[in-house]
Amino acid sequence: MRYYSSINLILGSLIILLLTSGIIRHDISESKYQELANQKQFNCVGQVFIGRDSIVRGSCVLISNKYVLSAAHVFMNSESIADSSLIEHGVISFNQMNEKVYPAFLITVVLNGQKIKAKTITIHPSFLDSLTKGNCDLALVELEQSFTNTSPAKLNHDFNEINANVVGVGFGVSGPADSPDKVTPQNKKIAGENVIDSIGGYIYSGKETMLLCDFDHPNRNDCNKMGSPTPRPLEYIAGGGDSGGALFRKVGKKWNLIGICSGSGIELGQFMKSFYYGQVMEWTRVSAFTGWIETNMK
Repeated sequence: MRYYSSINLILGSLIILLLTSGIIRHDISESKYQELANQKQFNCVGQVFIGRDSIVRGSCVLISNKYVLSAAHVFMNSESIADSSLIEHGVISFNQMNEKVYPAFLITVVLNGQKIKAKTITIHPSFLDSLTKGNCDLALVELEQSFTNTSPAKLNHDFNEINANVVGVGFGVSGPADSPDKVTPQNKKIAGENVIDSIGGYIYSGKETMLLCDFDHPNRNDCNKMGSPTPRPLEYIAGGGDSGGALFRKVGKKWNLIGICSGSGIELGQFMKSFYYGQVMEWTRVSAFTGWIETNMK
């Protein structure tokens, strides 16, 4: 997950868990989430590897035979510097410094067992702009070859996402929301359900650019931040390894790509009460960027 500006984390072992958690309902079997992820309409979601040692960096979604869409921060090589002034108060604040984009030759995309190297990477210019940095968290990756065994996702062009039932898909670690100690990295493809509770964020071309969902508890209303407090049957919140993953909405019989996983922050007060329940995840709104995406696809 990507965390913006100052990121407050609990000291000790929880630091790792908060940075690498894709969380599911504690009262639902993880196998149900995996079954959803393995449905054929979500075959277009893959993984991004970086470096000669093929380190997993995040997820991506195929949008044409030779292009994948992901989150810009997945491709940033940066240093994390701790703000020691806050350590005495029991929290650590990290700032990203010296950010550079990884060269395309170090990038590999894996989709349904097929591996293809990247040819070019195009980061949305507003993400790199000093005045808007961190917004418009999108990257378009051109591949050296076409994927031949997977149908691309269809981009959503409509601005009516509010209150939509959605499915997020990505590769990250998983565990029950009420037991952070049981969250482990297993490199699984996980899909979960949620609802677009709010639309906001940075304004680009006159449109708000973030889709927001909270993680509702099955029987506690004090975890609700926005929208209905009733969770979806497979309610979840995206986590580490899910960055760049896909958010889908079904319209009729078709599934459209409406969001790219950008990240979330951890609200410590809520975490101390209910762990991952009540946290909010953010998705970059695809409909606000279809013009940029289609212009940059050759």
